[in-house]
Amino acid sequence: MAKHHHRGTGIGPAAHPVVTGRHRLLAVCVALSLSATVHAQQAQEEAVELDAVHVAGIRGAVHRAQDIKRDAETFVDSVTALDIGALPDRSVTETLSRIPGVTIDHFLSVGDPEHFSAEGGGVAVRGLTQVRSELNGRDSFSASGGRNLSFQDVPSELMGGVDVYKNQTASMIEGGLGGTVDLRTRLPFDQEGRKVGASLSVNYGDFVEEYKPSGSLLYSNRWQTGAGEFGLLLDVARSELATRTDGLFVRPFFANANSDLDGDGGNEQLWLPRGADWRTLEYERQRDGAYVALQWRPNADVEITGTAFQSSYDELWYEDAIFVSNDPLQVALDASQPYELDGNVFRSGRLTQAGGVPMGTDIRASHRESKTTDLSLGLKWQLGDLTRFSTDFQYIKADTRALDSTVSLGVDVPWIDVGLGGVPRIGIDGSFTADPANYYWGFTMENLVDNVADELAWRADIDHSFESAGFLKGFRTGVRTTQRTATNIDTGYNWQPVFQAWMAGWAAPAELPGLDLDATVNSSLVNLQTFANFYRGGASTPGAFYAPVLATALGYPASYMDIHAAATPYYLCCYGGFEEREVGGEYTNRQKEDTYAAYFMLEFGLDSALLDGNIGVRVVRTENTADGFLVYPDVPYAPYLGAGEVEPISARNAYTDVLPSLNLRWEPADNLILRFAASKAIARPDFGDMQAYQVLTVGTRDGVTEPQQGTLPIGDLELTGSSYDNPYLDPMRANQFDLSAEWYFDPDHGGMAWINLFHKDVKDYFRRQTQLVSYPGADGNAYDYLVTRPVNIGTARIQGVELGWNQFFDFLPGAFSGLGMSANYTYIRSSTRVPADSDTQPVDTDGSTFGDLPADGLSKNSYNLAVFYEQGPWQVRFAYNWRSEYLLSIGPNGYNGEDGGIPWKLPVFSDDFGQLDGSIFYRVTDHIQLGLEMNNLNNAEQRTIMKQGGAGDRVTSWYVNDRRYAATLRVNF
Repeated sequence: MAKHHHRGTGIGPAAHPVVTGRHRLLAVCVALSLSATVHAQQAQEEAVELDAVHVAGIRGAVHRAQDIKRDAETFVDSVTALDIGALPDRSVTETLSRIPGVTIDHFLSVGDPEHFSAEGGGVAVRGLTQVRSELNGRDSFSASGGRNLSFQDVPSELMGGVDVYKNQTASMIEGGLGGTVDLRTRLPFDQEGRKVGASLSVNYGDFVEEYKPSGSLLYSNRWQTGAGEFGLLLDVARSELATRTDGLFVRPFFANANSDLDGDGGNEQLWLPRGADWRTLEYERQRDGAYVALQWRPNADVEITGTAFQSSYDELWYEDAIFVSNDPLQVALDASQPYELDGNVFRSGRLTQAGGVPMGTDIRASHRESKTTDLSLGLKWQLGDLTRFSTDFQYIKADTRALDSTVSLGVDVPWIDVGLGGVPRIGIDGSFTADPANYYWGFTMENLVDNVADELAWRADIDHSFESAGFLKGFRTGVRTTQRTATNIDTGYNWQPVFQAWMAGWAAPAELPGLDLDATVNSSLVNLQTFANFYRGGASTPGAFYAPVLATALGYPASYMDIHAAATPYYLCCYGGFEEREVGGEYTNRQKEDTYAAYFMLEFGLDSALLDGNIGVRVVRTENTADGFLVYPDVPYAPYLGAGEVEPISARNAYTDVLPSLNLRWEPADNLILRFAASKAIARPDFGDMQAYQVLTVGTRDGVTEPQQGTLPIGDLELTGSSYDNPYLDPMRANQFDLSAEWYFDPDHGGMAWINLFHKDVKDYFRRQTQLVSYPGADGNAYDYLVTRPVNIGTARIQGVELGWNQFFDFLPGAFSGLGMSANYTYIRSSTRVPADSDTQPVDTDGSTFGDLPADGLSKNSYNLAVFYEQGPWQVRFAYNWRSEYLLSIGPNGYNGEDGGIPWKLPVFSDDFGQLDGSIFYRVTDHIQLGLEMNNLNNAEQRTIMKQGGAGDRVTSWYVNDRRYAATLRVNF
């Protein structure tokens, strides 16, 4: 253990990984895998070169990750790729889910339970989504309104490994409340001489039945010249993917008294679902990456590294959906048809309502393009035997553009048959929905996003060792500053009716016009969706329906203008035309953030006791500005409040944080390491949550009717303002503690076991709260609006345990000696104390409330189990990843509304989910591998659960997705 205190220059020639005795774990393979990061530079200094034995493949990757964990200055878990394009999964997000304490969700966006994601997203560390992302130890982000990189946007083929830091040192950049995820690329000095590698895959989804290519190419070399040693590395990658997801939904239950079951003329009160619906979603994405690294070592004391990294992502998903758009309080159970109740709660039967059940059939298309470019230049300079100076500059630019477009038809179906119990049975009158004469144009809805952000960062560090062999070993100190700007343009969702059932007879004819409105907008713009092989044949086929073609959704804005123009002649009042919203103007927010940080960290140790550690403090100042707009109301019956004026607003906020940290490492017995860490951490709010933007709205109080003309007094009005933004948000803050025991019982064969206890006390939680805020009216008077926006309020406590075990079973006879396995389990318990707010508190459809809910995104239990086999030319790996139920969202789309005067919001949970993946590779020669990579071998079913009181908790949605296969060729020279 005392060897950990050895301090070298960190600039000399790279060494080989080793597998020799107890100190194999101190090999300079740590430097090889981490040299691109600031954190890794310290590990590189501490490395000791012993007799080199090359270890490759699965075994080498496990050894490398084990080395990183053992030698780290704080709590770290890693996944490493020794071969080009050899991370164990097809996406970085999926790779992260293999790490203890890290979970992902399988939805396209956080908090949206209606759209499944094959590759997953929503990375959380120990139940917290406030995770800092880094690329080679530096900032990295996507221009999506957040602070972090969208991990699914990054080509996994460019990565050399992924490290997750679960506690921190003073030298680490602040911002990871849950943890820090560092994506590592390679450098030319990581290997001796020339390295050429390539991978080529053909991806196939067995549900979407499409083939997509992916590949990568790497060239690396180093040369000795009269001006010193030079290194060059070039790496490019492209990956394409196509998937299909089918989903079924049973909607929230309402207590209705619309059904006379016994024919006595009186209606019984029953808990009936609003209805049921289904959809098919097809997903396509293209992910491109390019990376260049240059290194120059003019002498033994100086090393200069420059890197350029670019990742781009082009995503398109589109769905055909049929969904209920009815009044849930009008639903009745048809007693003339077979039905089943559980008490007074619906189990199966036919749902109807007077005039038919209004439903929508839509095509929704979401197209997003994003790009992140990262340029960095770093210098390491050995000033003497005991002192090293390092500095680097970084420039990042990211942009995101997106169109989310929905065009819907309407159809009033006579009835819906629903049967609960497992995957629901849904039936409709197929002859009715297959007749285009029964449809009308329903609505359009668009959302446009155009974001750009950039950052300039500089840091400088001094690392000094003390010459004496006493308790104090050295210190590190440094400064860092960043300047980040962001321009976010998000128009929000603009739902605009064409014809709706509730418009009949007053705003539109009593019999709504059909599809053929004019020569441009007619039945030629729709197609019949038949749902071939729906749910892989595992659900009753709901039937066919008509929906707009994809080109209509992607044809925004021209297609929208055509549809609304064609409908205008039919209106009796109040509606007509479509005005394209400017991508800019009042939807624009400009933000700037400057940070200034300094740290000091003292390193210490007792060589005789095999004890070492560090103690330090980091001080950081954050200064934010936000410029946006305040939009006043515009209603004819309250002109004294405003006429839709748009007023610029500006906000300034600043705060300083002092972040102490302590890390201890002790080896009381051979290959047994005990660790302790305590630190304070922060997580700044997302840029999308700090925008200066507020829309004020006006409505009438219950019982007050909008007048056709004239005004209403202020006492008859409800003045509100709902916002997801607050430029005065401060960061969430946490005191965090870790205690672990790591037993390297067979380090030469990857054998280790560990237990890690963790505890976090979090305060200044981000939660929405309603407050009265005064704004001026057009008449010069001030009026109080009930404004809901995010604030810092409440506390949370998160604690748990991580258990892990890795081993290769070399002691087994013959071919069985190639077996190995890795297993880890995480248990998390949380409690929150956040004041209840009427606008955000979950409410059932009957107005009743819920008890305490867990922190969102947090599973109590999760585990990973992987089995390896590596013998001769064969490399085989199968891995199963599972997480238990967790809260997705409160009142997401489809689970909120206001009916019968009750503003209801249901909590929706993701049910437990487990997925089996695998790979089989055969090494044809020393340089060529052929393999098959497989995802979702168990055809996992994703379910969500809605919580209700009187109706009971029940599964509300079901999804199935592709089994994915990739035939892969890897070449390395």
